[in-house]
Amino acid sequence: MLLHGFVPVSRANGPGRRAVVWFQGCSLACPSCWNPQTHRYEGEFTDGSEVVERVLTLRRGGDIDGVTFSGGEPMQQAFSLLDLIKRLREGDPEHLSFGMFTGYTLAELDAGRFHTFEDRPDPIGTWRQIRTHLDFAVTGRYNQRMPSGLPLRSSRNQQLHLLTARYLQSDFEAQIVEVTVDPDGAATLTGFPVLGIPA
Repeated sequence: MLLHGFVPVSRANGPGRRAVVWFQGCSLACPSCWNPQTHRYEGEFTDGSEVVERVLTLRRGGDIDGVTFSGGEPMQQAFSLLDLIKRLREGDPEHLSFGMFTGYTLAELDAGRFHTFEDRPDPIGTWRQIRTHLDFAVTGRYNQRMPSGLPLRSSRNQQLHLLTARYLQSDFEAQIVEVTVDPDGAATLTGFPVLGIPA
């Protein structure tokens, strides 16, 4: 799989404290996308073992409640995403919460109308398996002409789907922005800069 980034603990990407995994690669090309650096499907491939180890270590330490998958476009690496979810579930059965941001609508996913960079069979079946593990998903392409202040939605056309009974709509808080600075000085901006991205 190709990954773009990882934040160990975030409160901006779903309920509670969550690790965030950004996938690298997206062909949807939403105008004014906030993450254009994640669009090219290129970079160093990984089997995801480091992510699994980091997430499970955070979970065992009580630092996180779940994981949110973002990008890029996670569903364009659906097979790798499912493998990652299964490995995390094996390490922490039924306790970790999973959420996902995708530019595809639920109808597109259910009908298999999504592109994958991975040449593997049965994308619809893969999505159905992924869906059984997700507690929530934010779906729909970003539309810069429809700005939104709704929890986890940067444009009004996007929808927040609760796919299990784990969360209520009231568990999703107002949009926030987080800046994380790594020990090496690298900074990561995540969340929803409703006033625009700082220059």
